[in-house]
Amino acid sequence: MADGNFRGHGALVLLSGYPGAGKTTFARALCARTGAAHLESDAIRREIAPQPAYTPAEHGRVFAQVEGRAEALLGAGRPVVVDATNLLGKDRRRFVRLARRLGVPFLAVRLVAPEEEIRRRLRRPRAGASQADGRVFDLMRGRAQPFTVPLVVVDTRFGLEPSLALVQVLLREAHG
Repeated sequence: MADGNFRGHGALVLLSGYPGAGKTTFARALCARTGAAHLESDAIRREIAPQPAYTPAEHGRVFAQVEGRAEALLGAGRPVVVDATNLLGKDRRRFVRLARRLGVPFLAVRLVAPEEEIRRRLRRPRAGASQADGRVFDLMRGRAQPFTVPLVVVDTRFGLEPSLALVQVLLREAHG
């Protein structure tokens, strides 16, 4: 594990942040560095519903799939990065419980950027499967609840390298 690759060592990294905050960019970079599996909720939503309706029932199906896939990967010793807004405590609890039940390290990472930067990003074509735009951001803005577990906060206006390195160090220390 000295090289930063965590294959064979389960760990769950839960990303959180508004649309346009940089979650998918961060997830892709972290997975490339660590060998973690990337579970992007927007991509899974598109698999389940090619024309998403964003209903509570669809949301439930999407996150049941994310949780099930995370459990299978973690059970096989793979590290996992869950890439979703995860703004509400109730949305995050299932992943905290999963990591505890499986006895794997858990790390929460909140991705942030100023509102004007997020709006600028949401006007451009998006990386990943997200369909979020400024209207979606307006619906979600102000809904983020505080975390009840320790977390790393990453301001994505700046280079990601130091934050990626920090997450790797924290994962390495969690594995002893």
